[in-house]
Amino acid sequence: VIAREDDMAVEDKLFYGVKTTDYDQPPGESNEMVQKEDSNICKIAYRRCNAYTSYRNNKVLPTSPALVRNNPIAIISGKADYRLSFDITPTGTVADWGSILHFTTDNNCCNFGQRSPAIWFHQGTTRLYVAIGDSTDGNWRLDTDALPLNVRTKITLECKGKNVKLTVGAKVYTATQPTYRFAGNLVVYAGDPWYPAAKVIISNLRYKILPLAEANAAVTSQSRYMSNLQDEEMNVAEKENMDN
Repeated sequence: VIAREDDMAVEDKLFYGVKTTDYDQPPGESNEMVQKEDSNICKIAYRRCNAYTSYRNNKVLPTSPALVRNNPIAIISGKADYRLSFDITPTGTVADWGSILHFTTDNNCCNFGQRSPAIWFHQGTTRLYVAIGDSTDGNWRLDTDALPLNVRTKITLECKGKNVKLTVGAKVYTATQPTYRFAGNLVVYAGDPWYPAAKVIISNLRYKILPLAEANAAVTSQSRYMSNLQDEEMNVAEKENMDN
């Protein structure tokens, strides 16, 4: 069903009507109250993004999303091996963690798939906090040095098998990831619901699926099984919404 323009207005009201909290814990922490609120936020985000995708025929990520808090820009079928790249120009800092991009199955942290990946600035700085969760640590991550203000820097995150390479301008950070990454449906936020948006300009945003590395091929069936479960849960939720 193609969403009508008045349906879009309803979805916008539903999404932006959700109450969010200014969380003071670092990205790696959470609590029961936040998790309940996270679930409501992301269920609405799925509905809103589905309507947006149908109405706008938006098959790829927008290349230059404006960063604001609570800004879902797409739903994608994420894969374990991928390359995420974008240009970033920091224009200032925020006192809290500054949300840049967040790919998640549903909540903030730290179950499998909830940071696949997720990127912030550290509090009061332009140091990148790049979470690339895996099956044993949903918040497995890399940290970087500070980026220069008012200067455009090219960021490329490449994850293939257990090899992770983060390129920030001319500097390269590498690491070996302990286990496999999530594959399945992901909501993509340019500014997530849980933290203030970073003061940055984003351009040339790209997400490219890479051929599956041998290290991840062994667990493809498990990831596919989890993805199918997620699809079933979404279908049940959509049916409940229709029944109501």
